[in-house]
Amino acid sequence: MLSSVLGVLVLGTVCLSKSLPRVDVFHQDGALHFRMQHAPGLKNVHFNYQKTHDAKHTLPIVAKANKDADGYWRLKDDSLSLQPGDSVQFSATALGRHGKVHSPVNHWVYAPTPTLGPRRTRGAVVFRDDFNSYDTSHWDTEVSMYGGMNWEFQVYSPEKYNVYSQNGNLMLKPTLTVDDPRWNEGWLHSGVMDMTSLYGVCTQSAQYGCHREGQYGILPPVMSGKVKSKATIRYGSVEVRARIPRGDWLWPAIWMLPRSSVYGGWPRSGEIDIMESTGNAPGQCGGVGRVSSTLHWGTSAGDNHYGQTHNHKDSGDWSNDFHTWKLDWSRDHIITSIDGQEILRVQPPSGGFSQLGHTSNIWSGHDMMAPFDQDFYLILNVAVGGTNGFFPDNCAGKPWKNNSPHAAQDWWQARNSWQSSWQGDKVAMEIDYIEMRSL
Repeated sequence: MLSSVLGVLVLGTVCLSKSLPRVDVFHQDGALHFRMQHAPGLKNVHFNYQKTHDAKHTLPIVAKANKDADGYWRLKDDSLSLQPGDSVQFSATALGRHGKVHSPVNHWVYAPTPTLGPRRTRGAVVFRDDFNSYDTSHWDTEVSMYGGMNWEFQVYSPEKYNVYSQNGNLMLKPTLTVDDPRWNEGWLHSGVMDMTSLYGVCTQSAQYGCHREGQYGILPPVMSGKVKSKATIRYGSVEVRARIPRGDWLWPAIWMLPRSSVYGGWPRSGEIDIMESTGNAPGQCGGVGRVSSTLHWGTSAGDNHYGQTHNHKDSGDWSNDFHTWKLDWSRDHIITSIDGQEILRVQPPSGGFSQLGHTSNIWSGHDMMAPFDQDFYLILNVAVGGTNGFFPDNCAGKPWKNNSPHAAQDWWQARNSWQSSWQGDKVAMEIDYIEMRSL
């Protein structure tokens, strides 16, 4: 999807010169779509457009956009026949309380998203799970308040309402801690959460992951699920068919970590994020209209070059249905895709990732793909919130600041603003199957 920024100024009471609405133009399901975020003072938005090579023979189409409940002005045209390479000339007119202003003329080129095409599945199956049950002989269940150094707001529990199999799908479902009859609002602020006492085990003690007391800060107000495969893979493919959750401030992920940190602590030994998203409405902090893939790597946490190996794919709402995420991993590339459409492609130069990042070569003498040349295991989880910046402070409606010493409490106290978006099983990540194949 290509996007353009239109300079739109609403006269009179609103001036948008410092924060311009973004207009997305994309082709989906055989139709041309225009989308622009609403701004205070806008009464109507019209889009004017035509194919560039028709400009001398036809008048531009002028059509009124509709404002939807998500706060976007949208227009859909399924009558415009487009071929790859066609250019569409367009502009917008914003009507405000005291007048209207035309945006500059912009162009958008129709370039269909390439697909990976039919591929012969190679290699032996290392591990497959169709989740007719949740088999703990195949998976490790996270039991900890540790949030990956992100100070996320959930506790990962082995409770049957957080991690379970339903209708042949693995369900990782966040629930409110106070929905458990053992605990109430007062307990969040004065009780004690000790994972070993509750469950006989704690899997990660860092960042007070095993024991917390409410008198020193609110106890995790959400319980959720996180599982890690006992099986590992080094080069091959990982395929996951899943439906991602919808609900404000959810953070679902399908990702991988090395079984042994051969090259040192994170991110020196690498991290593969096949899928990350947020559960918010499309356009709000990315929301369910955007999924992303990322590789984390570098010489230290302050020298993480993930920005060079990150990409995303936008759609209407990825949470509406099941989709197939795939990792193709070889000795010279890492490719992620969704339903056969490529999201991220990383092919390091001959000097490996140190050359790609212009860093000291801490992986010298190893495979060109180092640190991605070791055994990695698969992780599936649904996190909530956090203060590491995955939810930037400029996200619309965000009820906490990343530098707040009581971010989880701020979020919990604002639950009237987000709780209605958590609807039944929609907040769960549902996994139909996973399959790992070696090269």
